[in-house]
Amino acid sequence: MKRCLLSCIIIFGDSMKKTTIWWCVALIWCLGIAIATRQPFLTGDATEELVRNPFFDSAIVNYFGRKFVHVAAFGLLALFFWLALEGKKYRYVLAWGLATAYGAVDEWHQSFIPERSGLFSDVLIDSAGAVLVLGAVYWWQRRKRVVE
Repeated sequence: MKRCLLSCIIIFGDSMKKTTIWWCVALIWCLGIAIATRQPFLTGDATEELVRNPFFDSAIVNYFGRKFVHVAAFGLLALFFWLALEGKKYRYVLAWGLATAYGAVDEWHQSFIPERSGLFSDVLIDSAGAVLVLGAVYWWQRRKRVVE
């Protein structure tokens, strides 16, 4: 991550705006998601083997664990887009839209990878993760304004 940020600084110069840094972080995060999508050890069957346990239903734990990863990954992506869109009108909507669109692209990409499947329900979960994080940001921003 440091190397990528240093590359951004070299490309854009020392006077690089905060928003440019956040665009770089968002793009790096997108790349990380794309790389994770291609890893065979992160498929549903492979991760179910990791959580196999005689005391609970590993399929249920695996399912909810994988969906939590979707919520967290795309929630963070929405946050990075939100930070990159500082000063823009419709900042929250744009950040949500970009994160959801990338979720759709990621699921479409998965449909071409053996042992993977692109699911519309995962796009909805990605979108929900973006809404949850952006809702928390909105709440935090409003709370900060009231305190000041």
